[in-house]
Amino acid sequence: MGAWGLGPFENDAALDCVGDLADADPGAIVSGLLGAMRVVTDSGAYIENPEADAAVAAAVLVAARLGAELSSTSAEALLVSHPFTADGGLRLEALRVFDRVSDPKENEWHELWTDAGALDEVLELLRPYRERLAAAGSG
Repeated sequence: MGAWGLGPFENDAALDCVGDLADADPGAIVSGLLGAMRVVTDSGAYIENPEADAAVAAAVLVAARLGAELSSTSAEALLVSHPFTADGGLRLEALRVFDRVSDPKENEWHELWTDAGALDEVLELLRPYRERLAAAGSG
């Protein structure tokens, strides 16, 4: 049985994303984050839930680098062991992830949370990360 929960690091794909990034060369963290996010943001086709979960995890890591609080010890450890700068391009890609998963069109992530009756709660949990990313661009 896999991990499942409402938080951005409470599912298998997100945990796998963090683990893969932690196992990679620290110098490749930005490309790894972008890769996970672009699977979702560059797709005009149907996005599968595991890819969306990994993209959300990557976007939350970017927001956390900008000061958003995390509730995952493995994600916190990754940020310590793999420093990176959340520049404008990385920040904007993370915002695009949140826009894409919030859009019901061609989106299994959205469908599953809607079917579970938890979409509003999950989006509310992501709100502080989106706000941190947006605020970093306005300053």
